Amino acid sequence: MATATMASPRTIETPFWRRASFRRAVTGWLFAAPILIYFTIFVFGPIIASLVMMFFSWNGFGPLTHAEWVGLGNVQELFRDQKFLGSFRNTFIYAVVVVGSGVVFGLLLALVLNGVTRFVGFVRATYYLPVMLPITAMSLLWGLLYQPRYGFFNQVLTSLGFAPVGWLINPNLAILSISLMVVWKGLGWYMVIFLAGLKAIPEEFYEAARVDGATGWQQFWRITLPLLRPTLLFVLVVTIIGSLQVFSPIFIMTQGGPANATNVVVYWVYITAFQFLRFGYATAQAVFLFVVIMVITLIQLRLFREGGLTSHY
Repeated sequence: MATATMASPRTIETPFWRRASFRRAVTGWLFAAPILIYFTIFVFGPIIASLVMMFFSWNGFGPLTHAEWVGLGNVQELFRDQKFLGSFRNTFIYAVVVVGSGVVFGLLLALVLNGVTRFVGFVRATYYLPVMLPITAMSLLWGLLYQPRYGFFNQVLTSLGFAPVGWLINPNLAILSISLMVVWKGLGWYMVIFLAGLKAIPEEFYEAARVDGATGWQQFWRITLPLLRPTLLFVLVVTIIGSLQVFSPIFIMTQGGPANATNVVVYWVYITAFQFLRFGYATAQAVFLFVVIMVITLIQLRLFREGGLTSHY
């Protein structure tokens, strides 16, 4: 008896372009394509171009084919340029004053307002109002307030019998005067961020501390400050980065003067590029500033990581 052999049906594989997983992946990439294209053209593209441009000498007007290769010449010049080194010193002075004063007074204000129970919204809005105003407008306004002869501050000092102060024309006071304006404008921002951190601390911790007889200072030092570490890290990282990149108040109020006392790094990069037409050297300055900011940020993340600074409290 003949046995009929039946051929096993061949498994037909679905082409990959018809699979649901492939269609979902394509759909996801299509939705992400606009932001990826934006970042490639306007973020990563300029970063790569800057890293390349720092090795060339170019005036910004001629064709790029005429750019002269200088290798590490621009980088080496950074450490011989006294004005650039002076701008770094001024930038760090500005950053220390702004960040230190902003954090201290912002935290104190938040601690005070954290106990306010009446007209809370009005009080907070009053302190936060300067944050919403443009830095350009505030710089122009405070420039008038600092005016040597007819400015409001000197008018008040004169009426009280004191001599007028050269707020923006005294090399020893100019950077501090600008810092005062910036701290005043950003105080509400510090307050709001610290208030959010304070509200996140459970009240039970303070109740237990009071039962144990802890003083207000001990509660702040051993409860509030350690539990505010994530908030403090955020504030420090953001404000230090912003302070090291300061430009608008300097450009509007002093333009680097008097006697380069307020000449900061970003302003000097602008002068180097658009007045001296040394785009390659200006790019090297900007890249160096980026490296400094990145190193400072990594140090902060290291210090404030879990188990780092204030962990023993």
